[in-house]
Amino acid sequence: MRPLKTLPAPDVLRAALAVFALACAGPAAHAEKADRTKPMSVTSGGDHPDVVDLKKHSAVFTGNVVITQGTLEIHADRVEVSQDPDGNQLGYAFGSSTRPATFRQKRDGADEYSEGDAQKIEYDSAANRVRFVGAAHLRMLKGIAVTDQANAALITYDTGSETIKLGSGEPGTPTSSTGGRTPAIFTPKASNAPKATEELRLPAPASGPPK
Repeated sequence: MRPLKTLPAPDVLRAALAVFALACAGPAAHAEKADRTKPMSVTSGGDHPDVVDLKKHSAVFTGNVVITQGTLEIHADRVEVSQDPDGNQLGYAFGSSTRPATFRQKRDGADEYSEGDAQKIEYDSAANRVRFVGAAHLRMLKGIAVTDQANAALITYDTGSETIKLGSGEPGTPTSSTGGRTPAIFTPKASNAPKATEELRLPAPASGPPK
């Protein structure tokens, strides 16, 4: 296996990679704002050569691909990005049933993280869409505790309307670990109200005879 390396790419492909990486983490509301200003690193270590096509404005990275930008990390077996003459970007991160493509990013100003995985992650800037295809999972964490999560064969994030749809996917799409169901679990925020088991302490009555 070839050693890990960082492959330089022309500005147009760096821009496409940056947009793809941030789009993958799009479902994470309040993502770390500083990540957008951090340098991006792309490393790979597969047995096949990486290919950058300057004429077609496309790049293919293979073998243990890792994209990092600030707190954002994407891991995949293969990543493909391209940009057409109109500036529209397409991006694909491929994994497998045993090692899915993954992303993880810190949320802004808190010890909270968003992460997800799927057998394939697709981004289409013209359609304002990110799709997590095949046994897809999205999770929100506080520290190491999962607070919210969604599992489905297909999870679609519309970057324009900022909406998330859970679906069964196309025929043949691998389902989540819950079978054909598409569960979403949300944890209620902590309340300041006293717990049911807490004793409500009333003020002690005033001493002395009543007036």
